[in-house]
Amino acid sequence: MNQLTIFDFVEDEQIADSVILNRIQSAFPGWEAIGYTKTFDWGWSEDYAAIIRRGDEYMWVHAELYKDGRVRAGYTQRKDFEPHWFERYEQKKRHWVWRSLDDRNRVFEIARQKGV
Repeated sequence: MNQLTIFDFVEDEQIADSVILNRIQSAFPGWEAIGYTKTFDWGWSEDYAAIIRRGDEYMWVHAELYKDGRVRAGYTQRKDFEPHWFERYEQKKRHWVWRSLDDRNRVFEIARQKGV
C-alpha cells in the first residue's frame, strides 16, 4: 500500500511558465518539457530539475538556464524517478509547476509504478 501525502490532494497547482518550459526543452532536442522546479539561482544562471517526455517515455533531467540566453543540459538524466523525489523538493519549499494537471497526474502515476 502506498502512503498518500498532501501533494496527492493538491488540485490547484501553478501553471508552468512557457518560456522556461521552452528553454528547458531546447536543451533536449526531440523531447517536450512538461514540469519543472528551480533548484538553485547562481546569479548568472538558474538550475532546474524537470520532467521531459517523448511519446510514452518520461525522463527526470537537470538543465542550466543562463541569464544571457544559453541553455545547457545538466548531468542528471534518469528514467527511474520515484514519488519521494518530488516530495523531497516540496519539503525544501521548491514547488513543482506543471504544463497541465493531466501531465502532473501522468508523471505521478508513472513514478508510483516505478517506485513499487
